[in-house]
Amino acid sequence: MPIPGVDVTLLETPGSIVTLPTDTSAAFVVGLTDRGPLTPLLVLSLDDFVTKYGDRQAYSPMYDWMQTFFREGGNKAYVSRAVGPGATSGTLNLLDAGAAISLVITAIGPGAWSNQYKIAVVAGGGAGTFAIHVCDLTNVVLEDSGDLLDVNAAVTWSASSRYIRAALGASANDPAVLAPTVLSTGNDDRTNITDTQWLNALNLFTFDMGPGQVVAPGRTSTAGHTQLISHAEARNRVALLDLTDSASSSTLIANVGTSRFAAAFAPWLQIPGLVAGAPRTVPMSALVAGLIARNDPSLGTNHAAAGRFGLSNYGIGVSQAAWDDPTRQTLNSSGVNVVRLLNGSVTVFGWRSTTNAVSDPNWIDFGNSRQYMKLSAELNQVGQNYLFETIDGQQGKTVGGFHDALAGVLLAHYVAGELFGDTPDAAFFVDTGPTVNTLARIAALELHAVCSVKMSPFAEHVVIQIVKRSIQEV
Repeated sequence: MPIPGVDVTLLETPGSIVTLPTDTSAAFVVGLTDRGPLTPLLVLSLDDFVTKYGDRQAYSPMYDWMQTFFREGGNKAYVSRAVGPGATSGTLNLLDAGAAISLVITAIGPGAWSNQYKIAVVAGGGAGTFAIHVCDLTNVVLEDSGDLLDVNAAVTWSASSRYIRAALGASANDPAVLAPTVLSTGNDDRTNITDTQWLNALNLFTFDMGPGQVVAPGRTSTAGHTQLISHAEARNRVALLDLTDSASSSTLIANVGTSRFAAAFAPWLQIPGLVAGAPRTVPMSALVAGLIARNDPSLGTNHAAAGRFGLSNYGIGVSQAAWDDPTRQTLNSSGVNVVRLLNGSVTVFGWRSTTNAVSDPNWIDFGNSRQYMKLSAELNQVGQNYLFETIDGQQGKTVGGFHDALAGVLLAHYVAGELFGDTPDAAFFVDTGPTVNTLARIAALELHAVCSVKMSPFAEHVVIQIVKRSIQEV
């Protein structure tokens, strides 16, 4: 404990700038998996997904969704498991020489998968040490803790295990040697999952994880859509809604939720099968999320991942026969973005949000919805760096700096073509003046800004006229 006084030290660099996530390419995916923890994990590849959440399961589209996402250009996804209210994880008590519980071994996450693994305790190489082995059912060692000095060291080691966690038991003694013993069978209780459990899993994606696309692969219910939409609007994300895989336009339209910050795509995507000649069908959100991740770094969030920028790398077809032009028009105007097979390529052929096009026409463009998400994240980062700054009255340094930092963010988007106007002044305006930062607001310890922007629209309909002129015309 230091004595009362003042310490002055010399730093070679100033204090760091607060950096918050602003990358919009991430997917936030909630679904059913074979295994894995109940706290979200970042997944960076299909192999990473399998390592953390297990192999493909017939009861869930998650594996196929992830495979498609990464094949289409996805680079990172946060995954949250939905499990039933009675979910349990496999366990095994490690006993000391006196049969008291030395350590409690628990499988990482609920599910029956735990009974495919064994735990062994062996004597360590050093005096007074022991080691824990995680084995498969044939006793092949998958993980070896190495020499452990005591039970506390075992708990520390287990924090990095791919399979188990260890907790202290009633005894402080080391566990006795144990031949490979199977963990008990856990249960994910998936047949009893309700909207409550889906929402609980979704809510684990906190605001500070940053912006991105939130998805519940294959969940097409109204309650499911409502949860995704509410989450997106509250946590600065956009929702990709999976619709019922149907050829009926009326069924699809009835299945669409309404939101500025959501988009829906139909039909579903066909991808190569696990065996030749038997293609798999996966929700179209997997393609769209992958395209977004592929395009955002070079095109920006406001650009549509459609047309020539919406070509699938992995899809081999779509699940429904092609709709005729009147049906496609009806679907498009109702917020259902059609994905087509054009010239042999699966192509996203729409980029509308699910907002009501009549009552809220200013938010039809899904790119604008995603652009708002990006701007909100970046401007929030600027605001974080002005928290607790002194508001210096007539000098205006703090307010001026705040204004310039916000304007700098918007100017970059204008230069990228994402804001609309002949000049920056026509495209955006930042107001931090005395009508916004009133004396009353400053006295209340508040710093305010109003940012007005014109977002660039996309071309949904292109009209070309050809005029045949006489050869005698000049």
